Amino acid sequence: MFIGLAAFVVMILIAKKNRQQSVIQQINISIDDWNGNSFVTKSQVLSLIKNNFNVLNNNLTGKELERIEQSIKVIPHVKKSDAYTDDKGNLNIKIEQREPIIRIFNLQNQSYYVDQDGIKFPTSSNYTAKVPIITGNIIEVCDSSKKIQSPELKKLFNIVQYINKNNLWKAMIGQYNINEKKQIELIPRFGNCTIIFGDDKEMEQKLNRLDIFYFDVLKKIGWNKYKVINIMYKNQVVCLK
Repeated sequence: MFIGLAAFVVMILIAKKNRQQSVIQQINISIDDWNGNSFVTKSQVLSLIKNNFNVLNNNLTGKELERIEQSIKVIPHVKKSDAYTDDKGNLNIKIEQREPIIRIFNLQNQSYYVDQDGIKFPTSSNYTAKVPIITGNIIEVCDSSKKIQSPELKKLFNIVQYINKNNLWKAMIGQYNINEKKQIELIPRFGNCTIIFGDDKEMEQKLNRLDIFYFDVLKKIGWNKYKVINIMYKNQVVCLK
């Protein structure tokens, strides 16, 4: 047992020493594009590394790997990056992209995304995400990697997150709007009506009223019967033809 344990320790030390002594021969980049997002490209990351670091045919310390990770995180579409080496002389880079849930168009004609954590990040020439768009009375600009700040956007963000839990309504709502009264409106992908949702209070009750009205009433009398459907008021659905 002691001989086996000693041999095991020696093997670990040798492997560690070989790994420390191995030089980088190749850079492998893995990006989580399996979820459909393609904001970040391998060529973009490779160019960043080659322009800022002397990697090939060199050893990399833990601090250097950390610096590589931090430099990749400068790309606003990157949520997380991991850099590590192996005993085959590879520098391995794993990247997790930000996943947008909405795209905002503000009054300054600026467009940007907001991810699942409420973090803002700019659009990309590489890829356009298929997410609901947000329009209306919005003055907040895109400060990359900063959370949304305005009360109206925070309320809207809460509503979007809640509606996204309902697969049917997530598929049906293609646009949200903040009107002049700072009320949040939902605009379905089909039909010509606007749904006034109001704020992020009593969201469950509002969506239940909308469910009943849409699929028990409009289904019978026609989707285009009303121009405005207001579900802000308790136990009421107020409509405008």
